[in-house]
Amino acid sequence: MPSKRSQPALGFERRVRARREDDWEPESDVEGESSDEGASEMSVDGSDSDDAPSASEDQSDTGSESDESDTHDEPAPKIDLSAVSFGALARAQASLPPSGRRAQKTHQDTSTAPEKSERREKSGGGGGKKTEPRPKRSSKHAPQGVDEAKAQRAYAFLDEYRDSEMAELRAQIKKAKDPAAKEQLKRRLMSMESRRLARQRREDGERLVREHRRQEKELVAQGKKPFYLKKSAQKERLLTQRFEGMSKGQVDKAIQRKRKKVAGKEKKELDFLTRPRDRH
Repeated sequence: MPSKRSQPALGFERRVRARREDDWEPESDVEGESSDEGASEMSVDGSDSDDAPSASEDQSDTGSESDESDTHDEPAPKIDLSAVSFGALARAQASLPPSGRRAQKTHQDTSTAPEKSERREKSGGGGGKKTEPRPKRSSKHAPQGVDEAKAQRAYAFLDEYRDSEMAELRAQIKKAKDPAAKEQLKRRLMSMESRRLARQRREDGERLVREHRRQEKELVAQGKKPFYLKKSAQKERLLTQRFEGMSKGQVDKAIQRKRKKVAGKEKKELDFLTRPRDRH
């Protein structure tokens, strides 16, 4: 007969003895300790559980980095530009951000705009008066204004050079035998003489204006009222000065040239007025 196995004692058959209330205190302490131990175990388990998501996040980060590296390693698809329309290319170019230099320039303009407005407000230039634009120069090294008096003094040697060139032309005209070449030299000489005469008349007019201004300053210093010299008065004074330095024959020639000039001008005006009638 097989022997029956003896079952382990579970503790339910032992006798229970009644205890006093004082006897329950150590049990509560024991239970508190056990609860504290359980709480500590729970905290340890919780920390382990908290560490678990961080590990999962690390795994996800590494997975995303690996995906990005895979996407970077993949070659970009090639586009056949011949099949794309010009309108699509223009729209794509317009959607692109501006280049570095252009973006930097626009940023500088926007950053300096408030400073310019503040300067304008401080100087009081934001009123109704409009500032005239400065004249443009062909080069940043070129001066804006030119002093004619200084320029004349600096280039005075050119007058001597022109006089010597005119003397050479007169000698060539005397020696020339070809009528066409002689006529060409004469036209060249007349052009140089007319330019010299115009330059001399302009200098005479400027000299006359300077003299008149000097007289006005003297009148103001004496307490007298100055007078304005009109253009017509300037012409009269210039003519009198010009004829005073001429001989009688030179004056007659000058008057004849003036008459011819006026007659030619009147003839041109008359021809211009009579041409429409001839066409009809």
